[in-house]
Amino acid sequence: MHKLERIVLNSLVSAAVEAGDTLLAAVSGGADSTALLAALSALCGGLGGACRRFRLNALHVDHALRGNESRADAASVADLCGRLGVPCRVVTAGAGLIEEAARRNGSGIEAAARDFRHAALRGEADRLGARFILIAHTRNDMLENTLLRILRGAGPAGLAAIPERNGQILRPLITLERGEICAYLEKRGVAWREDSSNNDERYLRNRIRIRLVPLLDEHFPAWRKAVAALAETQALTAEFLKAEAESRISWEEEAGGKLSCALSRFAAESRIIREEALFLAYDHLASAERGADGNGADEPPPRALPRRATLRDFAGKIADSRTELPAQTLGGIGAGASGGRIIAAARKQKPLEECASILIDKPGLYRFKNFSIECIAVDGPACVCRFIVHGVQQTRPPQFL
Repeated sequence: MHKLERIVLNSLVSAAVEAGDTLLAAVSGGADSTALLAALSALCGGLGGACRRFRLNALHVDHALRGNESRADAASVADLCGRLGVPCRVVTAGAGLIEEAARRNGSGIEAAARDFRHAALRGEADRLGARFILIAHTRNDMLENTLLRILRGAGPAGLAAIPERNGQILRPLITLERGEICAYLEKRGVAWREDSSNNDERYLRNRIRIRLVPLLDEHFPAWRKAVAALAETQALTAEFLKAEAESRISWEEEAGGKLSCALSRFAAESRIIREEALFLAYDHLASAERGADGNGADEPPPRALPRRATLRDFAGKIADSRTELPAQTLGGIGAGASGGRIIAAARKQKPLEECASILIDKPGLYRFKNFSIECIAVDGPACVCRFIVHGVQQTRPPQFL
């Protein structure tokens, strides 16, 4: 048995996968998910010992963002699944659906695509009765994610290592480097697809992988172990802070989907506990909103997360005043103090007016009250812009003038 297949098998055994369980693999066609599919297929075919009789299914999500390339990815995955004998379903987003969701929620194209993909995976898992959804995240993804969160100023929860298992999600390849993934596919003679958008440096994650990681490899060769250790420590820290915040500050449900807690109790706690309590309120409100929309309550909706600095400022004002405080916007929620209690509620994001006319005739940054537009290039009557809402960048089509 190949080392990679043994690692996948150990992950399944650790998760107590049993004979007869249905597993759903997310397969994009890239190297990581292709390797996971190939390994699972090998295990399902008789190399897996006690769990060799699990039922394997695959799902490919076409976000309809890369035209013919996206369609070719879907065809390649369907062909590979056919050759491996793995039932596969392809879900395709409607034309413009991802872009519209990104504009509506101010979450960016990547976040909107991820939300659509996760919803499709949950729906397919429900349809199949799948016990686990298998995602092909690797150690590289974990390290890049930690660097991304460091640059964005995340707290302990944001810096925590990506777990191998999180509820229904299982990541059997999380301990493996991408080089090991490619070596396995080459040995097995299995081809994979390359996503051209992975080279688009407009996205911070891509710039980290393309520019920052090679510099760290060259000048700080031990950085991978150091960042991995940081992520593990922050995971433990986040777990501790969450437990402390839950035990020290109790949120109660109010009419209208609001939450409240005693102002005196909140103000008496340390700053970090107050911050974590506000994040817990956000998570609760976001999960309730998603559940009300019929999309499941295990993930927050595709809205901008509250920034830690914003919550810290609000928590400080509350502790200082200990009296009434007008409601303030804290990312995806609004919160204020009244009658000796803090009231928190989900903030509905208002859509941008569609009738605004803005003349942009040269490159530059154009700032407005609730958003900014960075013009990258002007080509005749059209311009290519980055549209920035709540600090999240997304590329707008040339017809946005």
